[in-house]
Amino acid sequence: MKRIQRASHTTSKNKLTLVAGTIGALLVALAIGCSPSGTNATSSDGDATDSATFDTASYQLHVENCDGGAGLASFHTALGYDCTSCHGSDLPDQLSGIETEDGSEPELTSTYFVDNDKCFACHGTWEDLATATESLGDYNPHDSIHGTVQYCNECHKGHSEQVDICGECHPNGGQTMRGTVS
Repeated sequence: MKRIQRASHTTSKNKLTLVAGTIGALLVALAIGCSPSGTNATSSDGDATDSATFDTASYQLHVENCDGGAGLASFHTALGYDCTSCHGSDLPDQLSGIETEDGSEPELTSTYFVDNDKCFACHGTWEDLATATESLGDYNPHDSIHGTVQYCNECHKGHSEQVDICGECHPNGGQTMRGTVS
């Protein structure tokens, strides 16, 4: 009888080890999936993110903005992310769609936006964001009685000042919007 109990205990212990190992593997996979890519890094000296297709020297204002500017690009760069982390590998194609008439660099407040799926890949769903910001109470921008905004970029700007849309009419409930890392 003791052998059966011991075997049962060993089986339970093995199951617990298997479950813990599976959860650990999932957490590692999640961390790797949301970690900086480490490739195509941008530097403030104008190096190319992909020398064959994109020259950051043509977008010097945007590159400089990544090094202490008002937008989230500065915040994400300080965390080790690069242009392609948010914009994706088709960055040259995206940029060709926002060129100015005279061929100069678009302003930092250009209308280009990053698709929500890029944001959600690391930050979770609208529901996850609402839970993460529930301490804001009645003025939770991710769980508003007015509904959610259509795009993350309506408030969270990559290369320009953040926009507190809720704060235009309501007290912001102590909310602060990250723009730079100090």
